[in-house]
Amino acid sequence: MKVLTLDFDGVIADSQMECLFLVSHTYLKFNENTKLFGGQALTFDNFDGLKEKYKETTEKWKSLRPYIVDAFCYYVVLYIIDKNITVSNQEEFNKIREKLIPGNYDKCVEHFHDGRYNMQRGHLREWLKLETPFRKIIDEIKKLENKYTITIATNNKEELVQVFLDEYGIKPKIITDSTLSSNKIEHLEYIKNKLKADFDQIYFVDDQVKHFPKLMALGVKCYLATWGYNNEQQIKEAKEHGVTLLDEDNFYKELTNIS
Repeated sequence: MKVLTLDFDGVIADSQMECLFLVSHTYLKFNENTKLFGGQALTFDNFDGLKEKYKETTEKWKSLRPYIVDAFCYYVVLYIIDKNITVSNQEEFNKIREKLIPGNYDKCVEHFHDGRYNMQRGHLREWLKLETPFRKIIDEIKKLENKYTITIATNNKEELVQVFLDEYGIKPKIITDSTLSSNKIEHLEYIKNKLKADFDQIYFVDDQVKHFPKLMALGVKCYLATWGYNNEQQIKEAKEHGVTLLDEDNFYKELTNIS
């Protein structure tokens, strides 16, 4: 048995703009005096225009995206931009996140996921324009279905991810999500046990480096999706750990050149 486990956001789907759209509503709800996007609520009609008008905000959002590890982090990013805080690494980001958790975490995460659920149910076409696919990767995942058992380990919500997967015809055997844990080690352990596999039979593709060292020590083969949300510092760290770097051109080749 060979198990291909894929992260979702940043590997299968590009959710950068969808998450910015959604969390802007969450941030505005709990920070009514914010000047982000001129204090305006983003709508399907004004989003493109405001992204361009406030291009510096949009670019800062993109530059901070590699530090995000869960839904609450989207709120943290807007807080950092709103307060004009400089963040240079994951440790600095995590300290701000920890400071903001009390009194904010539950209400912000609930509001964010409710917004995504309501947008999917009420405005599916508009949502799919924001949650864009990495089409070449999706096509090649489908080609790998006869070589691997396909599974997904995400810190998103299964029911929200499933809408996208149905739209693009991806049929994973197992999806683990944020209700299990935010720790991908626990996700892969669940998948291993569910499939009665061994860690050394799992090939894990993620755009974050965080859990790779411990997973590799367990025998998991780890691959960094460089088309996703990572920066030069994280790519350098992946190389230092001996992680295989994937891009959209070598994804299929690397995952089929395995004995």
